[in-house]
Amino acid sequence: MNIMSIIYNVSNNCHKFERNSLIQSSSIPPQYLLVPYNEFTLRTSISCHSFKFDKPKKNLSNFHPKFSPYLRGIFPFVIPYSNITFNDIENFYTKIFLKNQNQTSFASNITFENIPYRYENGMWYPIEVISAQRTAILVPLQNRDYNSKVFLLNIHAFARRQLLTYIIIFIEQVYPLRSRFNKGRLYNAGVRYIQQQQQLLNITCLILHDVDLIPENDGNLYSCESTHPKHTTTRVRQLNNTQRYTRYYEFLIGGVLLLTLDMYKIVNGFSNLYWGWGGEDDDLSLRLIQRRMCVIRPNYDLAIYVALPHRRGQRNHARFQLLTWSTVRLNADGYGQIDSMIRIINIRKTFTVTHLKINVNADQNLYKSSSMKNFQSSFSKNYNYITTNSGTITTPRIF
Repeated sequence: MNIMSIIYNVSNNCHKFERNSLIQSSSIPPQYLLVPYNEFTLRTSISCHSFKFDKPKKNLSNFHPKFSPYLRGIFPFVIPYSNITFNDIENFYTKIFLKNQNQTSFASNITFENIPYRYENGMWYPIEVISAQRTAILVPLQNRDYNSKVFLLNIHAFARRQLLTYIIIFIEQVYPLRSRFNKGRLYNAGVRYIQQQQQLLNITCLILHDVDLIPENDGNLYSCESTHPKHTTTRVRQLNNTQRYTRYYEFLIGGVLLLTLDMYKIVNGFSNLYWGWGGEDDDLSLRLIQRRMCVIRPNYDLAIYVALPHRRGQRNHARFQLLTWSTVRLNADGYGQIDSMIRIINIRKTFTVTHLKINVNADQNLYKSSSMKNFQSSFSKNYNYITTNSGTITTPRIF
């Protein structure tokens, strides 16, 4: 067996998702990408080209959102005044949510319907049905106070139109101060928290959601598929542009991604090494390809979003070097390694959100910098070998 068959487990049946995937070995990146990464993404497909969405039956005790009587099509999202507070949102959904209410101190012309819901142990439940899935909406944050309030105000109303059973979890990077954003560590930390709370929450569907994206059509169903991850951010427009939608490159899976906890574990979650803007989502795409998993997408007319304005974070200049050998370190860099790297320093639970505040550099000697030179030294010291199901591979040089 050669080195490539060890890395990619070619001789084995990878897992239950492989049989429906049309991703062939020719699409799998080699140990090192031999072409520029941008070229690779342009010529590589991650979409499932032959698949069927799950076909649930209408059942009030195992309810799928496609049968919700509250689906209206266009979702009338609300952009509140800048003075909105989290308490305003809390009061809106727990105390003063009156039918046809369209005027508050923090927004005007609110047309959200008053759909019967109850709250218990962090989860919101529809009164009329028992949802087929129990959904966690995970939102990573850093210095996005207003965006997070706009998102929270809208996403509750959107989820209720689909009669979801759901919890919203903010995962905020608060320490070290002034450190660059590490979205991968935050998602891994959020999923780890869910895993620790599974006896209480029993989550069956994860939604990885950027805070600046608001869905515009309630036919964009926030339900996981049983066989494939689902990417719903197919077209996005800026808030001040009512007509023009941008369709992103096919390889992209950032924005909003739905998958089960098992799928997340199969790819070992996100890499923990991406500091700053860019790279972590494409790294996850490579992990999915390596595990022979393709991604499905809803109809373009439904999977549309408005993007809230925000300042883009500092660019990660090491991202292309990290991406070049992403799959080689898959088993040694991800969700399975997150416990030693982060610390949850505060958990605040309210009716509208569970808010985790995270120290993303709890072990300051491990993965301290995004620079490739510092990373190589740290990686060589701590991970001399990468273990796969087929054996042990000596860590390759990356320079």
